[in-house]
Amino acid sequence: MEALVIITLLSAVVNLLLGFFVYIRDSSRRINRLFGISAFITAAWVFTNFMMGARQTVFWLKSTSAIGALVPASSLVWILELCNKKITKYEIFLLSSLAIFFSISPYINDLIISNVERVYLGGFEGQTGPLFLSYWIYIFGILFFIIYILVQSYSHAVGINRLQISYILIGAILYIGIVLVVSFILPLIGIFRFSPLDSPSSLFLLLFTAIAITRYHLFEIRVILTEILVGAIGLILLVQAITADTIGWKVFGFILLVLFTILGYLLIKSTLEEIKRRQEIEKLSEQIRISNIRLQAALKALERLDKAKTEFLSIASHQLRTPLTAIKGYLSMIQEGLYGRPSKELDAILNKIYLSNTRLIDLVNSLLDISRIEMGRMEFKFETIQIEKLIESIIEELSIQAKQKNLYLKFKKPERPLPKVKVDESKIRQVILNLIDNAIRYTEEGGVTIKVKNLISAIQISVRDTGIGLTPKEIESLFGMYARGKGMSIFPEGAGLGLYVARKLLEAHLGRIWAESAGKDKGSTFYVDLPIR
Repeated sequence: MEALVIITLLSAVVNLLLGFFVYIRDSSRRINRLFGISAFITAAWVFTNFMMGARQTVFWLKSTSAIGALVPASSLVWILELCNKKITKYEIFLLSSLAIFFSISPYINDLIISNVERVYLGGFEGQTGPLFLSYWIYIFGILFFIIYILVQSYSHAVGINRLQISYILIGAILYIGIVLVVSFILPLIGIFRFSPLDSPSSLFLLLFTAIAITRYHLFEIRVILTEILVGAIGLILLVQAITADTIGWKVFGFILLVLFTILGYLLIKSTLEEIKRRQEIEKLSEQIRISNIRLQAALKALERLDKAKTEFLSIASHQLRTPLTAIKGYLSMIQEGLYGRPSKELDAILNKIYLSNTRLIDLVNSLLDISRIEMGRMEFKFETIQIEKLIESIIEELSIQAKQKNLYLKFKKPERPLPKVKVDESKIRQVILNLIDNAIRYTEEGGVTIKVKNLISAIQISVRDTGIGLTPKEIESLFGMYARGKGMSIFPEGAGLGLYVARKLLEAHLGRIWAESAGKDKGSTFYVDLPIR
């Protein structure tokens, strides 16, 4: 039993020192103060167990029960603080009242322990009082609640806080398990004794708490341990210098003390700086984690908004296209004289309405294309075609428009037929027609030249005009949605969607589109590469 007495006393001393170091490390922090108080109470409880074993008196036995009632309550408070759990004033009052009541009960009419027959080292034999069961329900109710809090917090904790809680949880389970068996189950089944193993079992909780402290920086106790080590060695050097036999050794001792003091100061300073840097990194890491969560939430919200926008465009475009097509049909019939020949003035107005309606239909079609592309619903029908024939048909369609502006529209066919390409003819027609149409619209003098050539791996189509030209800044944003160049004054009706749709359609063909220009009023050239497959 002597070894058990030494272990019990050691447990009391370790509890006391640990609580003292944590408290003085940073008494301004609430968790440090709460842990320090809990450690002091635990040390006092273990010490009464030691005295009960050493003196073997009923007074120390009752003192063990009295102080033992305060241990779970004080432990619960600092565990709640560690796990960031809030406790109300009512809960604090209830917990304090129960702790005080059960700490007084052992001294009142033998409510906890009565008729003690024999006190021996670390335990007793005898009868329990009427509140014995209630006392242990209170004790283990709080202890199991501590386990519940730790388990719940562990499941939600992240990073270093999760590791801290995990070690304290392991120590708490071992400690509570031993106390449950030796201090409650054994007396309850008829072996009416307090086992001497309950208080030393607190070393399990101490051990795992110490791991959380030293390895995972709980309470930042490394600094105080460094200070204690430096102070102890400094004290030894001072004593050696004072008690030296000769003046020479005294001087040497004091010089050594000064050097060590400087080095010790630098060591403590570097430890503080390391902790500060680590705290800053952990704080930054937590901020990044929170920012990532917020960013992901924002991205999901944007995705939902983008999807809603695309669906709205699709529905709205479908609803608009039907009446616009009907209007175009009726205008065409009126102009053809099916409802009577209109006057020249009315015919001119009807022609303007017809053109505006056509532009609206083109805009709606572009919006439909965009919504289909973004929702992944654009359908492609690939077939093998001769690209020169497609370009010739487009030039034939736009030749009247070029003549109206006195512009030339040339197609420089290659001497030999080009390899055929596998494309969706209607989509590529839409791309090339848009490029040539834009070239005619933004050119006032000169004309437009179209060329095609074989690049071995791709067919390259170029559309060169002598129009207003482009600046480097305009070229950068030219193929974005709603992008417009400085030619808005020449052609204000454009919506800035044609080139965006063209880029998307070419990407679906694994091709590409880009523009080049020498600058303002120096014309532009648009290039399209279609892979030969």
